[in-house]
Amino acid sequence: MHISIIAVDFDGTISQGDRLSPEAARVLHRWRENGQFTVLVSGRPFEFLHDLEKREQAFDLIVAENGAVLYNPRTDEMRLPFGKVPAGLLDTLVKLDVPLWRGIAIAGTTTHYDDAVWVASRELDLAVHVATNRDEVMLLPPGASKGAGVLNILASEGLSSRNLVAFGDAENDRSLLQIAEVKVAVANAVEGLKAIADHVTSEAGPAGVAAFIEHYLLDGRAFDFAVRGAHYFDLGAAGEIRLNAHDLVDRNVLIVGGSGSGKSWLASRLADGLIDGGYQLLALDPVGNLRALRRQATCLCLGGEEIPSMGLIVQLLAETDLSLALDLSRMHTPEEQILYMTGLMRRVLGVRQRFGKPHWILVDEAQDLLGGLDNPARLPLLQSLNGPGVCLVVWQPGRLDSALLHQMDGFLLTQHRLSREIECLSHLLANKGLDVTGLAERLGELGEGQVLAWGMISSQADALVPLRVSGGSRVFSEMYHPYQYLEKRVDRSRRFYFRDPAGQTVPAGNLGELIDRMHTLDLEVITFHFQRRDYSRWIRDVLHDETLARWVDRLQAADLSGESLRRALIEVFEQRYRVLARLV
Repeated sequence: MHISIIAVDFDGTISQGDRLSPEAARVLHRWRENGQFTVLVSGRPFEFLHDLEKREQAFDLIVAENGAVLYNPRTDEMRLPFGKVPAGLLDTLVKLDVPLWRGIAIAGTTTHYDDAVWVASRELDLAVHVATNRDEVMLLPPGASKGAGVLNILASEGLSSRNLVAFGDAENDRSLLQIAEVKVAVANAVEGLKAIADHVTSEAGPAGVAAFIEHYLLDGRAFDFAVRGAHYFDLGAAGEIRLNAHDLVDRNVLIVGGSGSGKSWLASRLADGLIDGGYQLLALDPVGNLRALRRQATCLCLGGEEIPSMGLIVQLLAETDLSLALDLSRMHTPEEQILYMTGLMRRVLGVRQRFGKPHWILVDEAQDLLGGLDNPARLPLLQSLNGPGVCLVVWQPGRLDSALLHQMDGFLLTQHRLSREIECLSHLLANKGLDVTGLAERLGELGEGQVLAWGMISSQADALVPLRVSGGSRVFSEMYHPYQYLEKRVDRSRRFYFRDPAGQTVPAGNLGELIDRMHTLDLEVITFHFQRRDYSRWIRDVLHDETLARWVDRLQAADLSGESLRRALIEVFEQRYRVLARLV
């Protein structure tokens, strides 16, 4: 299971008065003892949560004051990424006899005074976000929410929201659940939160949270409910099977076929689907078959002429959300590839144990990189197969360690006529309970775009299922490398044209130009395109950067306008630019 981070609201979710409930504390401590992360997320003032953590020592990270204050207890570092509520507004409310509670970055009052808060904030025209939560009105700096705070602190720690399960009960937990991989509402939650949750606990508050963590996470049971926000994709235009990326990332998949049968294309298609779903992938390619992954703006293709250091690979995986495709084809000998693979796998699997990523490891021509009982590269992988999934692409499965093969729980088989390898497959599949009668004939008769599959979806049959997939030539975007994404302009017809009445604004042809335009554009033009979601649509459809598009989409829930909107967009664009610019 790839879930490795628990983010949990406090009041009404794990609280017992002003303390952490004993049953919640017990399961959270057990989770941390397993090397996993816990994040406390609350609207309470920072000082209260800081004292709570000093007493309980149950949390790795704290997101306080509704996302406005971020704190790492281990390093004693506190950050205010969204700033503070303007002091002028708070002074005005005090003069109006509005009783306020104050935190480091936010303030609040009861809903009895919501009219005074709204009127004062609008008349003063100060940058502030006003939110209602049960019987409270909260004043927040623009952009602050529980979800935004969690995303910010996870990114700073090298963690991914794709590893996150979130628990909540109230209106202000909506943004928290929205950014999580798995969304859980406790039985006492408001109806609006239950409506977006993947699962509602049968018990209220701490009892419900503790039961969920113990049953599904600590005991390792598969989820028996649908993860509704999961990304689905198919294997080409034929669309005979829809794959769930949330489920696939935990599967160990074996792709077997003869040379030229399309097995590397299938691997690329699976990789595309996972990357599009926001997962981080490491692809190891000894022959250069996976270069097509460079079409992904969030996949960096390395190697070829110059093999990168293992330190660089580890740093990129740990500190960014980029997927990596590593081309080892220019190494001088197979022995050199195996030695590099052995050292790299040990370090990468160490990153995975610490950070929960990369979420999937894909090894093309695995019989060359992992084959043979004396091959040291197979050992780190054998020790980690209970974690998130791997994909092995082979034409000689018989060369792989049988222990590796027996850990496979998903299969895609293309045309194959080598009897010795088909015999190996027959034994492997028979041990899974499948009928392998006539397997050699079925594999030999497969044509282009034809596959036998098993274990790729949850409702799997007890036999290999024939599928049609659409391989063949692929159309690649010109945005296949960070340099072109950042600096090279797309074709004139695909540039971003602004709705500028004066017609003076030059269209943007790349991310760098879009940032430049943001600094000088009229606010009405910026707002017009933002409300129509034009920025995220262009980034997704033309630049093919799903990560940045999702970042921009999340700003829609922040109720931004005017200069606050301009600053928020520039910050998001520049943050993405800095990450990719380091890699050019």
